[in-house]
Amino acid sequence: MTALSPLVLAPAAVLYLLFGLSVLRDRRRVRNGLWLFFAILATIVGAGALLAMLSPQAAVLFAVGFALAFVAMPLVLAVFLIFNGVTMLRREGRSLGNLLSLFAGIGILGYLVLRSLANLTEWPPLVAVMSAVASVLGFVSLQFVCFLLYSFFYGLFPPRKQADFIVVLGSGLIGGRRVPPLLGSRLDKGLGVFHQQRAKGYDPVLITSGGQGPGEEIAEGRAMADYLLERGAPADRLLVEDASRSTEQNLRFSKALMQ
Repeated sequence: MTALSPLVLAPAAVLYLLFGLSVLRDRRRVRNGLWLFFAILATIVGAGALLAMLSPQAAVLFAVGFALAFVAMPLVLAVFLIFNGVTMLRREGRSLGNLLSLFAGIGILGYLVLRSLANLTEWPPLVAVMSAVASVLGFVSLQFVCFLLYSFFYGLFPPRKQADFIVVLGSGLIGGRRVPPLLGSRLDKGLGVFHQQRAKGYDPVLITSGGQGPGEEIAEGRAMADYLLERGAPADRLLVEDASRSTEQNLRFSKALMQ
């Protein structure tokens, strides 16, 4: 160990500071996930540098393990997306939105196969196409990983202050009127926040927001309200927004109800 040892973690410390400042400025920004991702990456690199000062052999093993994990990341991401897509189809039914995860996972596997073929054949057109796809895929994957990472972190934040309204957005019904598991978990979360606010002495209003989509017998907002009533939500603290057809309308029409 040398006097310069603590300096190898200085970049990570700076990035964590920038992450903290960005969160304090606006914790809703997706860019916070980028700061957090690069701070963690800098921590790993700094830890490897410190390990190299203690034991070069251990540092080599650490670097090899990190490189293997980095190389395996696209395959792990593809398997995760496919598993998530199959789960969505089983639990939520068939729709284009529910198929996106499955298609993305299959697409990544297809890219890995074609990339291996390009490396083996060294056919210039295929190499050029795969290089271009790699740039796009790498950028999208980075954004996706940062989003997932910060989504987990963001979920740890309690509400900053009293919530007068708690809005839960719809996401489609099964069988025309039944709340699917994904939407059910969203409603359960909203009801949990409602009870937390009441425990603090506040009295918020729950708003279920969602219009009647194709093939649905009732509006999503009405089915969601029924779900909450069955789980003990008080009827006098429920408002139903049942005219929206998009997320923008969810928010705009819910705001009108609040006002």
